[in-house]
Amino acid sequence: MNQQKVVISGFGCCTPLGDHYAAIEEALRDGRSGVRKIAKYDTATFRSHFAGIPESGNFPTQGERQRFSHDEFYTRKAMENLLASVSFDPVAIGEHRIGCFLGVDEPVVDIQQTVNLAYDLNKVGGQFTNLDPALEKHFRVQDFIRYDPTNALRSVHKFVPFKGPASVHLGLCSASLQAIGIGFQAVRQGRVDAAIVGGISAKVTPEHYIGLESVDIIATDERLDPMGLSRPFDTRRSGYLPAEGAVLFLVESLDSCLKAGREPLMELVGFGTSTNASHIVKPAPDSAEMKLAMVRALSNAGLRARDIGMVNAHGTSTILNDFHESAAICTVLGEQVPVTANKSLHGHMIAAAGAMETLNTLISLRSGFIPGTINLESRDPDCMVNVSPFTQQRSVDYCLKNSFGMGGLAASMIFKRIG
Repeated sequence: MNQQKVVISGFGCCTPLGDHYAAIEEALRDGRSGVRKIAKYDTATFRSHFAGIPESGNFPTQGERQRFSHDEFYTRKAMENLLASVSFDPVAIGEHRIGCFLGVDEPVVDIQQTVNLAYDLNKVGGQFTNLDPALEKHFRVQDFIRYDPTNALRSVHKFVPFKGPASVHLGLCSASLQAIGIGFQAVRQGRVDAAIVGGISAKVTPEHYIGLESVDIIATDERLDPMGLSRPFDTRRSGYLPAEGAVLFLVESLDSCLKAGREPLMELVGFGTSTNASHIVKPAPDSAEMKLAMVRALSNAGLRARDIGMVNAHGTSTILNDFHESAAICTVLGEQVPVTANKSLHGHMIAAAGAMETLNTLISLRSGFIPGTINLESRDPDCMVNVSPFTQQRSVDYCLKNSFGMGGLAASMIFKRIG
């Protein structure tokens, strides 16, 4: 099969580091954190008071919920920014030749909304006497539609009326890199000429934090500055720092891009994925799924380990992930390859994490630097990767990007600098 060259020709985002290229580049280059105090809800009863939240999305949900959710808000902002950044006419390509592949969160019921409903219900003789008016007071049909993960596709469709293949991926931390990889394959194989790909996540919520704090999986070390909680590969790492936002890309064949007069920003050259379902959270003891995803990405790109000039690590700041990812990188690529871990700057955006770090890679490749991993004060001696707290001016041709989800969902992609 004749395979197309695939490029990113546009992007739109709403992220903790900013909503535009210049702001994100400055944050990556200067090591500026996107962590801020949570204003979405009252955190008084929680141990966690800070997260990686887009400045424009850090507002209370009460009063806004009837109109839109944060997922919908971030999707709209990202699509508006994407279409403002690039000239894209779906009719010119053909709507049936445009796909959409997104990484999204698994929807959950809003606890406060449900509790408010329960308080208003009256029960007489085992029957609710006011169920219908109470439901109408606290819920709208749109609220139930939001429980459908494919609602994200409808949100994008309002901006780009695609009629090609479409899907959402619920692969937690690797969801959006999996979605980008699926879109990459669809364009490369000629099944579509263009696709909207990326991820959306809005997990900085009371419902989410109740579970995260109860199992002690997130960083809550009160001895550290909030900006220093996310510290991949450091000896004092104690869990990840939640974050949220959206990053969406226009991915298309190079031919389609050049024909329309758009500028190719970065080439997608390889994708590998693997699954280890042996444990609900822990990676395989030998990091097998991580190594296999990277090896498959190299094979898919037709490259060798020595061709990779940088790794954008999953780097969650958890004890297990960083240890296992370090071992996998050193096994597949060697200890010498430079590694950056962007979650130190903006936290873990879960379903949007891979998309965010793909955007960081695009910016760093185009601007010729390797972002420093902030908060790296004392590298864990068991993590042998070549990671630095300082930004390095260096031109890199190929970057390998990892996203490894809980439950053993592993994805790796290889990106190529253009120009």
